[in-house]
Amino acid sequence: MEDVVNQIMANPLFSLVLALLAFLLIFLILKSLFRIALFLVAVFVLYAGYIHFFQEKYPLPEIEIDPNTLSEWSEKLTEFIPLDSNFTRSAPEE
Repeated sequence: MEDVVNQIMANPLFSLVLALLAFLLIFLILKSLFRIALFLVAVFVLYAGYIHFFQEKYPLPEIEIDPNTLSEWSEKLTEFIPLDSNFTRSAPEE
């Protein structure tokens, strides 16, 4: 490993090429993160505009959650989701 590092440091052209590749890689990653952030900002602005301009005319539906249905689903899901620390499932009841 030290030989590779010494060869890279000894050859300035190779160091320059590796530095440009690293810069390009970082630039592409930041560019994609910027696009994702820009998309999220646009979605938030659209939602805020909807709330400000259209909430009274077109309200979002209110969802009521039935506690009985919620407890039934949680009981059903505990059969499939392991809850102990070693992620083993209990034997299915028949």
